[in-house]
Amino acid sequence: MEKRVAMIGGGNMAGALVAGLVAAGYPADLIDVMDRNQAKCDRLQKDYGVNTHLKAGEWLKAAEVVVLAVKPQGLSQTISQCKEFFSEGALYISIAAGIRVSDIARWLGSFNLVRAMPNTPALVKAGVVGLYVPDDALAQKEIAQSILCAMGEIITVQSEEQLDLLSTVSGSGPAYVFRFIEALEAAAIKRGFDPEKAREMAILTVLGAAKLAVASNDSPAQLRINVTSKGGTTAEALRVMDEHQFMEMMDEAVQAAYDRSQVLADELGKS
Repeated sequence: MEKRVAMIGGGNMAGALVAGLVAAGYPADLIDVMDRNQAKCDRLQKDYGVNTHLKAGEWLKAAEVVVLAVKPQGLSQTISQCKEFFSEGALYISIAAGIRVSDIARWLGSFNLVRAMPNTPALVKAGVVGLYVPDDALAQKEIAQSILCAMGEIITVQSEEQLDLLSTVSGSGPAYVFRFIEALEAAAIKRGFDPEKAREMAILTVLGAAKLAVASNDSPAQLRINVTSKGGTTAEALRVMDEHQFMEMMDEAVQAAYDRSQVLADELGKS
C-alpha cells in the first residue's frame, strides 16, 4: 500500500521526484508538496495534480514519508518551522546535499532518518541516487528505495563517507561530463562547424558512447582500446590527453570535490 508522501521544498529535485512517482502510477492525491513560492506550488499542482501548501500545518501530521528537499543552507530553519507537525513514526529522507545524518537528527529529534544524494539527470529519470541507511532505520530501507527509484538507479552505500565519495563522482559527475561536451563542442566550432551542429555532434557522441558502455560487457578501458587503431587519429588524440595528464587531472578534481564536501558539511552542521 502506498504511503502518504510530503515533500518539504518544491525545487528541481522535488519536482523530479514528484514527476517520477506520478509517472510510475503513484496516486497524486497521496503526495503533498510544501514550498513558500506560490508559482512553484501552482505549477506542481497543475502539472501533476498533487496537493500543495505554502507552509507547514496539520496536513503534515498525516505524512508517512517526509522528503527534506530544501537547500542545505535552509534545512535547519525549515525543520525548526515544521517540527511541531512532524510525526515520530514517519520516515524522513534528506536529499539536502552535504548535511550529515547526525546533524539532521539533532535538529529533527529521534526519528527514522535516511540520507540520499540524487544527481541532476534525475530530472529525466536517468539519475544515480546514492542512499545511506543508518542501522536504526534499516527497517525502513525498502520504503526509501520504493520512493527514490522514481528518480533513477539507486546505489546503496554502507557509510556516510561512501555517500560523500559517491557524491563527488555521480553527484558532481554530470558537470564533469558537461564540461567535456563543452570542450568537444568548442573544438568542433573552432574547426568550422556551426554552433548548432557542433553541439549536436558533441552531445550525441557522449550519449552514444554511454549507451555502448551500458550495453557492452567490456570495460570502458577495453572499449577505448577497441576504437583506437595503432598509429591512427584516435591514438594521437589520446596521446595528447595523456601528455596533459587527463587521468591524474580527474583524480585530483574528484579529491578536491570530496575535500570541499567535508568543509561544507562541517559548516552547515553548526546550526
